[in-house]
Amino acid sequence: MKITQKKLGLNTITLSIHVDESDYLEFVESSLSDYRKKANIPGFRPGKVPMGLIKKKYEIPVRVEEINKLLSSNIQKYISENNLSILGGPIPIDNKIDFIKNTNYVFEYELGLQPTINLSLAEKSTLNYWIIKPEKKAIDEKIISLQKRYGNIQSFELIKKGDMLNVVLTELDSENNIKKQGISSTTSILLDKIEDVEIQKKVLKLKKSDTIIIPLHEAFTNKTDLASMLKITKEEIEKIDSNFLCEIKDVSRLIPSELNASFFKKAYPKKDIKTEKELKSEIKNELSILYLKESDRQLFNDACAAFIEKTKIDFPEDFLKKWLKTNIKKEFTDLDFEKEYKSYLKYLSWQLIENQICQKNNIKITNEALEDFAKEHVITQMKNYGAVNIGDKEISGIVKNILENKKESEKMMNELILIELVKYFKSKMKINKKNITLNEFIKLANNQK
Repeated sequence: MKITQKKLGLNTITLSIHVDESDYLEFVESSLSDYRKKANIPGFRPGKVPMGLIKKKYEIPVRVEEINKLLSSNIQKYISENNLSILGGPIPIDNKIDFIKNTNYVFEYELGLQPTINLSLAEKSTLNYWIIKPEKKAIDEKIISLQKRYGNIQSFELIKKGDMLNVVLTELDSENNIKKQGISSTTSILLDKIEDVEIQKKVLKLKKSDTIIIPLHEAFTNKTDLASMLKITKEEIEKIDSNFLCEIKDVSRLIPSELNASFFKKAYPKKDIKTEKELKSEIKNELSILYLKESDRQLFNDACAAFIEKTKIDFPEDFLKKWLKTNIKKEFTDLDFEKEYKSYLKYLSWQLIENQICQKNNIKITNEALEDFAKEHVITQMKNYGAVNIGDKEISGIVKNILENKKESEKMMNELILIELVKYFKSKMKINKKNITLNEFIKLANNQK
């Protein structure tokens, strides 16, 4: 088998593959022998069908199949041995091959080559780096959130907004009497989840041990929630349109923790916080670190846009359009295809730029780095949920489960690459640091989407 190449156009070549009978004959005969062993043809015992009959029936399709296997493996081998960086995949050129009359063939394929990329112009760009300053409101909201997290549940007589009601719901008949063999369920209702405003007002006037008749379908429109309250199926809830007697057994209320030494220790066990001022300082620092991640993400987005805009990439566009039309899974109008193509070109541009950046700067993510990053992520998440004393063994188990999940592992990998690329942008590009409020930052980020 002989393969030759010639330049077809901008970053486009053709491969001519000369296939002689001697290249495929052995494979075809071996495959036909297998067919003969398995063939079940009336009048012949298994394995005794004449080879002439097998060839007449199967030789051409077997020859096509074996030649296609040879073409695929040899093209990939040629690409690898000649260090060809290609785009998409080889596109066969229709030369009207006659497999019946001929035994020697010439196949042609069109290949798109990856363009060379010069990053120097984009690296000279100037970008704003938006530093979000934590505001008093955000700090106060964080303190309130922590007070609630480390607060405690207490029982009360009177009802207030935000209370949890422990109730017994009993089904009534059409005359609002307790229905025989009707539904009775002990459950909990969060007052703020009652959707009907008038019903919620009536409940707010009640106290512990009071009763009220409630049309449940008006108070709660979510069928799943209703079914859960009554401990029945969603199908069963559709058949119920009666009122329910609601008896308030208890009124539970979350009482936020006081700002004292015990609270400071619970909220930040590894910090020596003694005063509210020190607490606010710690939260301000915590928010600043959190906001820096958003600032880095915005810098990443801005830098990507700058690199795509300022990096000239000589794509083999005719080839790419043909390849995209061949591989696309749905029908497009010409106008819609052009939109799809532009979107694909933007995606491909960044992929090539990112690969070039990573290669030039030796950016690689090791398994060890990925595990450490996942561990840090898990610990942060656990802290956010109030689990501050979780053991190393439990953390390692969670990390293992995350990294065994392909989708989650790829997500972590992309986050790590983003961190490394942001370091590269900061080192190569001119960065103007600018202070901004969180609301201003959100508006800026949304306007750029």
